[in-house]
Amino acid sequence: MKYLFSAIIIFISILDSFAQVQDQDTLQAQSLPEVIVNGANQIETPRKTILRPTALERKHATNGFELLDVINSPELEIDTHIYNITTKNGGSVVICVNGMEVSNEEVAMLRAKNVQSIEYIRTPGGKYAGKAGVINFITTQYKYGGNVYLSAEEGFAYKQGNYLGYMDYTYKGLTLSVTTSFDWNHDHSYSEGVDKYIFSDRNTLERSYTPISSSCKTNNQGGKVKLTSIGSNHRFNIYASFVRQAIPQSVSISNVAYSGMFKGSTLKSVTTQSRNISPSVYANYTMWLPKEQTLDFIGAFSYGENRYSSLYNETGHSSISTESHEKNRAIMGKIQYFKTLRNNYTLTAVASHDHNYYKDTYNGNLNDYQTLITDVTTGMLQISKNSEKYYFYLSTGISNTAVSLNTNHYDYCHPIAFYGGNYIINSHNSLSLNGLYTHTLFNPSDKNKMVIRKSFFEVVKGNPDLGTLRALNNTLSYNGQFGKSKISVSYNNIIYFDNICHVYSVDENTISDTRVNDGTLYGNILTVSYSYNAFNDKLRLNLTAIEEYNALKGKHYNIYKNILRARLSATYLIGNLLLKATYKTPYTTLFVSEPYFTHRKPVYELSVSWKHKAFSVEGVVRNPFKRYNVSHSSMNYGYYNQNSWSYSESDGRCVNLKLTYNMGYGKKTEQGEINIDKSINNALLKAY
Repeated sequence: MKYLFSAIIIFISILDSFAQVQDQDTLQAQSLPEVIVNGANQIETPRKTILRPTALERKHATNGFELLDVINSPELEIDTHIYNITTKNGGSVVICVNGMEVSNEEVAMLRAKNVQSIEYIRTPGGKYAGKAGVINFITTQYKYGGNVYLSAEEGFAYKQGNYLGYMDYTYKGLTLSVTTSFDWNHDHSYSEGVDKYIFSDRNTLERSYTPISSSCKTNNQGGKVKLTSIGSNHRFNIYASFVRQAIPQSVSISNVAYSGMFKGSTLKSVTTQSRNISPSVYANYTMWLPKEQTLDFIGAFSYGENRYSSLYNETGHSSISTESHEKNRAIMGKIQYFKTLRNNYTLTAVASHDHNYYKDTYNGNLNDYQTLITDVTTGMLQISKNSEKYYFYLSTGISNTAVSLNTNHYDYCHPIAFYGGNYIINSHNSLSLNGLYTHTLFNPSDKNKMVIRKSFFEVVKGNPDLGTLRALNNTLSYNGQFGKSKISVSYNNIIYFDNICHVYSVDENTISDTRVNDGTLYGNILTVSYSYNAFNDKLRLNLTAIEEYNALKGKHYNIYKNILRARLSATYLIGNLLLKATYKTPYTTLFVSEPYFTHRKPVYELSVSWKHKAFSVEGVVRNPFKRYNVSHSSMNYGYYNQNSWSYSESDGRCVNLKLTYNMGYGKKTEQGEINIDKSINNALLKAY
């Protein structure tokens, strides 16, 4: 691998020299201002880090994701293809534009040329307490005018498409925006392996399966209409959105061979279908009051309807069918009060309530219904202080989760705490701590009284007694900049009490899969990231190494795994072209929520993008050597020994072409929130 990157660097150096010879006078005239600006393009303050994009970076980026990527931050992991931002160790990051929380789709449609600066908060408090970070894009403001964004991405090896459209218009503080999205894929992923089972009478069964064919088609659509009003002492956002998800048909056919208590060969086919729709409305009102006070109100309502069906056929056995239908609704309300006190102290109070209602009906081999209601109420008080050298905050409160499953009622009451702080060594070096003690809610589909048959000897069982998971999480990090070099070192310690994982139980002829609270997970992640800009900032190198140690100790499992993985990337900017090569090392990891061990193959990626005015063209080649990315999973569950190989087409050979048109017009004003949340609320228990 080192020879590959050496060759890339040498090749890029030759291109750089050639470009300087061809247009030496122009480069000399343009490079001097950028060098001066880049000397302070990342500034550490007690509350946040300020990133200042250069003209060179804006030139080679179409949207917010691409801009953050080309800035070459050592702390953030940016995926410009699936529109996702996390910390390098996988922490969740909230994204805002001009202080308003937005979805990933908005950042994908945010014009890079309009971004003046980017704020990164490593220790968010208030309503964002518990998140790994907050990113806030500060954009150019307008008096009237708007933006138009259109993008189309097509896959030619792995068949898929992703299309986005957006338009807004602003006049006298009012912004009306319309957003649409559509994506689809044709997937032929499959799996093969050998499963071994031990039943209660000590009889054994071994099953090996090899694929014959596999096909899955999906399509998703989303739309949103939004109105934003921004005044001198208020801000109001309201939108209505609609999301539809569908799997018209997924079919898997395989040969199965048995030995042990059942002998012979069979032909197995599994067919599944699903359709989900969810309209929703959202409103946010913020008031800035006298004496440095702020009130913030958030309300949301969504309705969902989900349908799922599966048909299992195997030679010599009765077919198994499942038809399920769910109607659900969710209501959320949150209020936050903020007050500035003396000596740079601030007081924040946050109260929230989330209500979810699910009504599930099952037909086919199982005919039954159930209702599930969850109500989560949280109240917190926060004190924080800001000075020239440091910032800290402490939030404490109570969270109560009330659950009703048909006629059974459960209550989970927990104290919660969030805390964090930054210390600024100087404007280019800082230390940060971000911590929490709280609980996470179970997946609604696991809090279930249903039992669904998966095959003639396998069932999936919901667990009506499944409880919440308590979490203690602390992240300590150092971040520094030395000339063209940036470094980030972080240590993340995680403890999950009453960890939620799979447990298998058996009788004389049936094995059951159930989610339970079992044991404690201890996680430790050491992340070291380094980025460097060379050749007048045109070559950008980024290296991340992660050492992870996970241990799961409980009644059913006592396992651990040490993991070392790395990611390397090289980006070169020349003229209107951006070239980027990425390599991710292979590694074996422990998925603690299953649990099982999986070996991941290396990932190779090369992307080339060309930008001219409002147009952008990007080509991506990922994992070009094989159509399928193969991963091996194994685990001994006691009664069940899993040993399987998954062949993922979506993670295999990928050749994509993306066309983008992104234009702004009028006198500049603040762009409102664009947000299509494609997640679907669902509590259905599924066999597959």
